[in-house]
Amino acid sequence: MHPIGGIISGKLLQSSAKTLLSLFHFTETLPLTQQLHAQIIVNGLYQSILFGSKLSNVYIELGYLQCATQTFHLIAAKNLNSWNSIISGFFKNKHFWEAIRLFKQMRTELRSVDTFNLVFAIKACVKLRLLQEGNLVHSLAIKSGLEGDSYVVPALIDVHSEMGSLKAAQKLFDEIPERNAVLWGTMMRVYLKFSEPIKVFELLFEMRTFGLELDAFTSECAIRACGNISADREGKSVHGFCTRQNFIDSNIYLQTSLIEMYLKCGLLDFGLRLFEGAKIKDVVLWTATIAGFAKNGRAWEAAALFRQMLEQSISPNPITLSSVLLACTHIGSLQQGKSLHGYMIRKEVEMDVVSYTSLIDMYAKCGLISEAYTVFRKMPTKNTFTWSAMISGFGINGLFDEAIEVFNQMRSENQIPNSITFVSVLSACSHSGRVEEGWNYLKLMSMDYGITAVEEHFACMVDLLGRAGKIDEALSFIRDMPMKPGASAWGALLSACRLHRRVEIVEEAAKKLLPLEPDKTAVYVLLSNVYGDAGMWENVNKIRLKVGENGFYKTAGFSSIEVDKKIRFFFSETRLARGYTKLRASAFLFKR
Repeated sequence: MHPIGGIISGKLLQSSAKTLLSLFHFTETLPLTQQLHAQIIVNGLYQSILFGSKLSNVYIELGYLQCATQTFHLIAAKNLNSWNSIISGFFKNKHFWEAIRLFKQMRTELRSVDTFNLVFAIKACVKLRLLQEGNLVHSLAIKSGLEGDSYVVPALIDVHSEMGSLKAAQKLFDEIPERNAVLWGTMMRVYLKFSEPIKVFELLFEMRTFGLELDAFTSECAIRACGNISADREGKSVHGFCTRQNFIDSNIYLQTSLIEMYLKCGLLDFGLRLFEGAKIKDVVLWTATIAGFAKNGRAWEAAALFRQMLEQSISPNPITLSSVLLACTHIGSLQQGKSLHGYMIRKEVEMDVVSYTSLIDMYAKCGLISEAYTVFRKMPTKNTFTWSAMISGFGINGLFDEAIEVFNQMRSENQIPNSITFVSVLSACSHSGRVEEGWNYLKLMSMDYGITAVEEHFACMVDLLGRAGKIDEALSFIRDMPMKPGASAWGALLSACRLHRRVEIVEEAAKKLLPLEPDKTAVYVLLSNVYGDAGMWENVNKIRLKVGENGFYKTAGFSSIEVDKKIRFFFSETRLARGYTKLRASAFLFKR
């Protein structure tokens, strides 16, 4: 028999309230708690606020919410503290509906609120996306004189952020004269959500002028802002500060943000070292690292990390699986992608819209468009990005009619196309050489949907005109663009010049492209190829000399093929590839 059981069965029968209270620190299991609960009932103390609240809290900590509720409702005269305990307990156990129901019941019985229960009610509304309810709680905070409370305001800012109102969130923040670190960090997080990283830096500067130091929360926001604009120098500075303040080792959220920042800045090996040095690796940390490698062109390493993750018995979430599907797409591994799809079915993974869209993209880019369309049709719900991915999938596979059919179906189901949708449509026109249709859809975009054309749309039109051999029209179109043409527009023209051997336009396009393109070697290689295709070998040698003099380095190109469930890579450095290159050169000379 447990020693506590002996205390409860013997001495406790004549015990005082003080003795009963002293036994609460023994309530580590349900049986012991129930024994103590029984003695409290025997002693007639179950209706008191003190014992009822403490018992309710113990049941909540043990995860027995039904017992907690029954105990709580037996309290004769509940006060704010007892209500706060039960509301926060249900919230922390992710029972958000029950937390809101209890809050409403408290309002009926007590007709009073405080900072504590207001915050949990607001947070529950945000979690359930009951934004109108959140607005009502905001009104209640104003009536109760708590709208300026430093703990209530961050929760209210979150409500307005979820409602898409950056202006309302900013107004709330600006109206608080004395701000704590939580409030500063909350506003920074809102700016990050609305893709305003520069505003985060402005807040950091303002915060420092008030004499406040960064804490772990605000440091994490600063690191995420650095990652979003690829500010690796500033990110390293914040990293150094966090190390000196000992923020990192015990904060997995901060570790994840640091790794994400380095991966977004292209410092993959640095990010990997941090990942390998992390003592605790949860699914979020694994996912961030896998996604970083998949998005930065090191897909095979992303796939290897995923295998390591499964070997360590960490279950992937939908975002992990979407990242691995992206890696399969980049490698061009249909078999690996299908295996992953099978894994998702076997494990009964609850797929979200992002997972479905990633599957569609993978199958389409790996050439199995029928399977992509099957996944698309079976989706329970589709968003604009899903429709756009399906249109793009048909387009890149040269199925223009099917792409337009999906676009028309999207419109008939009252799904409003966005800017990305029209990039997919124009790309489909380009891959099928439909010039007239391309012009029509460009006009439709602005006239029917009020979408202003951006650089991506213009680049698609340049590509469309270029592929159709209308090089002069494409050049004229670029010169008439309402904004300064970017790398994608000039790159599309340069590729078209190679395709149609329009050497006289090549140099102008290359001259415009070089200052815009970070990978200058790729521009020189493309220019060299244009000259090579035209038989202008002297110009080819000049380009190669220029590349060498400037210290540019070309990453070896490769092709891949999947045979017997294995991916074979052929790099341009390999003997087989070199032989093929020489064969092409010989064939060209014989043509001459």
